[in-house]
Formats: sequence, C-alpha cells, structure tokens
Amino acid sequence: MHDLLSALIHHAKQRPDEIALLDSQTGVAAFTWGEMTCRVDAIAKVLRSKFSEATTTKRLTYRCTNRPEDVVLSLACVAAGVTEIPIDAFLPAPQQDALIKRSKALHWDHEFHADSIHSSKVADAISNLETAARDVDIHSPSLVLWTSGTTAEPRGVMLSQHNLTTNAKAKLLAVPQHTSDLRLSLLSIAHAYARTSDMGTWLLSGCRWSLGRGRSTLRSLPDNLSPTLINAVPVLIDDILNRIESGQSNLQLLRLLGCGGVAMSLGQFERCKQNGIGVIQGYGCTETSPVICSASPDNATPNRVGPLVAGWESKVEHGRLFVRGPGVMIGYLDEEAATQQKISPHGWLDTGDLVEIHDDGQFQILGRADDVIVLDNGFKVFPATIERQLLQLEGIEQAVLLHRQGQLWLLLSHNQPQTTTDAPTGRDPVDSCLAKSLPPGTSVKRIELSEPLSIQSGELTAKGTPRRPIIRQRRLSSPPDSRPNHSRDP
Repeated sequence: MHDLLSALIHHAKQRPDEIALLDSQTGVAAFTWGEMTCRVDAIAKVLRSKFSEATTTKRLTYRCTNRPEDVVLSLACVAAGVTEIPIDAFLPAPQQDALIKRSKALHWDHEFHADSIHSSKVADAISNLETAARDVDIHSPSLVLWTSGTTAEPRGVMLSQHNLTTNAKAKLLAVPQHTSDLRLSLLSIAHAYARTSDMGTWLLSGCRWSLGRGRSTLRSLPDNLSPTLINAVPVLIDDILNRIESGQSNLQLLRLLGCGGVAMSLGQFERCKQNGIGVIQGYGCTETSPVICSASPDNATPNRVGPLVAGWESKVEHGRLFVRGPGVMIGYLDEEAATQQKISPHGWLDTGDLVEIHDDGQFQILGRADDVIVLDNGFKVFPATIERQLLQLEGIEQAVLLHRQGQLWLLLSHNQPQTTTDAPTGRDPVDSCLAKSLPPGTSVKRIELSEPLSIQSGELTAKGTPRRPIIRQRRLSSPPDSRPNHSRDP
C-alpha cells in the first residue's frame, strides 16, 4: 500500500461491517469500515466541488478536536487531492487564528457543511475511492502539520502520502498491532506523534480506534471501552497508572503504553513493568513524519528510545543527529530558505538534537543542541537531562533550567509539600540532584513558580516541552525573590 486512502479501501472491501472507530464518550461504534468509506467519498465530492474553480493551491484548514469527523475529513482530502492543514483546537485561540491565517487556505467547518453531505452505497463509495486512489500523487504535499514552536515560531511541515505511509509501516514493524487491538488516542492528531503512531498505524493494521483528548477522556472513559494500546506523554502517564492501580476495570487490558515528546521518568517506567504493561518509548520530529527511533516490546530500556526504525540512515556530528530516509519532509510551507537550511543537498536533515548511541544500537536523547548551556569554565550543561532527573524527585511537577547573563536559574513547581532533606546525604533533594550534574561551586538560583507553566500561557508546547525563550523573557526579566544563591558542591 502506497497511501493511507488505499488502506481504508482495503478494510472496507475485506470487512465492511466491522468497527473502525468508536466514540470515546459512549464506547459505541461511530463508524464501521464500510460506513467510513461512504462518508469519506461523500465529503470528497463536496471538496472537489469547492475547489473545482480554484486557481491557487488546494489547501484546507480546520480546527481539529479529535473527533471521528476529523479522521473522515483527512481521508477525504487525500481522495480529493487537497492538502489538509489541521489546527489543534486545544491551542490558545490567538495561536489558532494566527496559524489559520498563515495557512492561506479555505477554512472548513464540520457543522456548516453537515447538511450538504449525502452518502452513497458502500460498493459505489469503494469504486469512487479506488478511482481517486489511482490519481493520488504520493510525493506531493498531502498534509501540513505545524511544529510545536519550542525555540521559534511554529512552521508548517509539508508531508506526502509517501512520507506518512512509509513511516507508519516502519512504526508497525517495530511495534506490531492486530485487528483485535483497541487503540485509544489522548493526543491531538493535528500533531505528528498521534497522526502517525495512532492514525497511520490504525489504518494500516485495521485495529479499532477511539479518539479522545487528555485527562478528560480518562476521567469519563465508559466501562465498555477497554483499550489495549495507548500513546501518551509523561503528564498523562501518571494518571493512567493511578487509575490502573486503583482498579479501574476498563484499563486492565492495556498491554502497551507508548511515550513520546518527552522522556518517561524511571519511576513511571518501573510502575509500568510492575503492572504488566509494556513500555514503548520513541523519538522523532515533525519534519521526519515523525518516527526516527522506536523501542519494541522486547527491548524497552529506561531513558532510551530504541534503535532506528526501518528506512532511516543516521550520522552524528559533534553529538548532533542528522538523518536521511523516506520520512524526510517535502519542506516548510512557504519557507524555501528555511527548508534549505534544514535539509542538505544530499538529503540529510538536521534534527537539532544531541544524542548518544549505545552499543546495542539504542539511542539516548540528551537534549536540543540550541539549549546547551556552556559555563564560564567550558563545562556543557544539558538542561533537558537535568530536568528529567529533577522530575523523578517526589513532589516536583515542573522543572526548567535556564541561563541568563552568566547565571543559572532553576524554575520549579510542586504538586505536594517538599521533602526538606535527602536522608542519605542530609541535603535538600534538589541540591543533591544538581550536585551530581554540575561542577563544584556552580551557582544556581532557584525560583518557586507561583503559577505553573501551561500550554494556554504559551510557555509549553502542545506536547508539554518548555518554550525556553518565552519562559526566560517572562519569568526572568524581573525575577521574583529567589532562594539564596547557594553554590552546589558535591
């Protein structure tokens, strides 16, 4: 299969009456494969009509809320030859509006078009979509996903059906799933992780899929919806594990828990093992469709993201990872110069990440190259590595290490009262952690956050990673009183 539309057609022909999508609020079927095919065909006809007289590039944008209708629209765009540009509806409203404007696209509203959609019979829909699939240019822009904007303004990443399909196939080779599986989504399909590791693998494998979003889905999960597969980020993993350990019956069948975006803590990893849940950590970026590395059920290791998935080549220069393969994006939307800066003439994409490759072929992500702090004595500090260690301490919910005018600053928020000392050392646990990672005498000023960092404030990306330039500007321009400027001596 060379495109995801063909995967839909395959399932509709082989088992039209089997469930494809379930409603995460009720647990009942939203669409069978046959019904989905009819709906995709109907919306594709509406799209062709809307773009029939278009003289500009066919682009469609919409606010993505992780509903079955979003999945249908996505596949209809493939059938109609329209470039889909989903906007995460959970982003702050001004950011949504800015991305819609930058997309330079026709805007779609599900409710507005509901009355104009008329479905045909399954056999007719299959025939129509087979014709459409033959015309799909698998190397042209099919999807634009906006980057999270960790270090700069978000950029639109153009991906082809070739990018998306080969990457989903590679992920499935690393982490097989079956038609009997039920996948639950908690992350937005307007972002690359869920788009490939949830939606792409669902289409290729033919399992059942239920779309939700975040903690609200976990809180209201119906008793008749028992997922076997979930992909999440660390801020959701504790919620999942707490519910399993409290005996929540509809999570007892969970066999694999994927983690991306930010590394899972050692404590979370061990809790998964204790509950008989396989851990799948992976790594990638929007510009690579996104999966570059993935663990498999038999090689999961804490703080590592597995080896390269099928199709990728890699090279490391001064610790910085470059990759080449079928998942490399077409380019940035309307930004040719930025594209040329990101991808070399020989096809090597600069991930911007610092890595270590272990003897078993597994990768360990050290952090963003742009985030590295070089102290006056030449010592290199990797903030993300230290932050991960701090987040494993009891009670710490957020930790961000910044550098400003020669001074290190540690921003912390807590989800419970602090432990004052570490029993083995008699030190404050945070001080002990810093002492293991920094040279003797390194000064670190600490700020307790009165207001946690959030996506809504623009200080965190959609996957929960800190947007350091914004945090530095807002929180350190006039820093509040901090704890005394102690030097950290091991």
